[in-house]
Amino acid sequence: MNEVVIKEEDLKTSLPTMSIGNIVRVADKYYQLVETPEKERTWALRDKGELKQDGINLMEVKKFHGWTVKHSITNYQYTIGEWLNLSMPSQWNPKEGDFPTIKKLFTHIFGEQVELGYDRYTLLVKQPEQLQPILVLCSKEQGTGKTTLLNFDKALFGQNAVILNVSQYEQQFNGIFASKLVIGIDETVISKTFIKERLKQDSTAAEIQLRKMHAEHKSLPFFGKYTLCTNKETDFIQLEEEDMRFWIRKVEKIEGKFDETFFDKLVQEIPAFLYFLLHREMHVPKPLSRQWFSKEQIHTDALDRVLEESKSTIYEDIKAFTEEQIYSSGKDLYITVSELKGALNGKYNAKEITKCLRQEWKKEAPKQQRYKPYCGSELKNGRPYLFVTEDVLQDT
Repeated sequence: MNEVVIKEEDLKTSLPTMSIGNIVRVADKYYQLVETPEKERTWALRDKGELKQDGINLMEVKKFHGWTVKHSITNYQYTIGEWLNLSMPSQWNPKEGDFPTIKKLFTHIFGEQVELGYDRYTLLVKQPEQLQPILVLCSKEQGTGKTTLLNFDKALFGQNAVILNVSQYEQQFNGIFASKLVIGIDETVISKTFIKERLKQDSTAAEIQLRKMHAEHKSLPFFGKYTLCTNKETDFIQLEEEDMRFWIRKVEKIEGKFDETFFDKLVQEIPAFLYFLLHREMHVPKPLSRQWFSKEQIHTDALDRVLEESKSTIYEDIKAFTEEQIYSSGKDLYITVSELKGALNGKYNAKEITKCLRQEWKKEAPKQQRYKPYCGSELKNGRPYLFVTEDVLQDT
């Protein structure tokens, strides 16, 4: 990748209120604003004794109650009252113009949902505190643009974005991402239930416990929005029908000749893209759920495939048995839990079968009635579940 050249007029001419080298006191500890070799700003913990040796008059150091997080592209503040802001200012100055390369990337990534994609980024810029679904980009192919979008997010949001792997996300200490607005997780395979539950919890949390090594845990406002990239298309996570926190898109391979300047062009177009986001009308102008979009709006075929892959073994066994019976008889199937248990050779107990029928098959508790069992000709009394021919065979 070529070195990205950023024009001077595309940068903000001054960063507000704080300069490199500034020293502050937060609660009972001292910090200095420093710049890393990667040109990122961070608050470095300083020893009180060393500051005195350096001739710093501690009585003149600005004091703050603690840390907070407040993101803003256009009205950033290092301080919020008596609290110090852990988010960092944007380097970009929005400027009217064209952004054909970004349009190409977004059209490729979001396809027929591209306006929802623009809405997602409009909310990130104009309403960063608004909850959003977890965006998942999946494809087993290489060269799809998944990782390019993560890198674009990092360029767009600077220090307020981070790219992790799953092991970094699941570790105990979260200082690397607790104050970020955009959190990308690359090569995602969520094999542990607690990681999925943590993602779901974090994506709707108003606060997060900041955990750093050798430091006291503290509560922070949390506005992190997640983008996951995975080479798995159906089995990277176990989902239930109710999991509307996930917006899953299958991304195809980018066709055509490789353009080695593609990412450079993306970065150059960021000022124009920000201007566009700040001035466009939202495709979904009002929130339709806690995460803005409705379940129907972010529904995709890729989500259906993940849901199907997430079905339990008992679900698949019941499905195979009921399909076989309906295929052979051509009629709806009435069957009780005890009959299902026998039909499946006692592989599952009655409690497990009932749980699957209620939760995965979405069947209500059956009423007492007269019915014809699948393995007999005489009517009998019982509480059979009904498997309708069209419902069982619709996906076969």
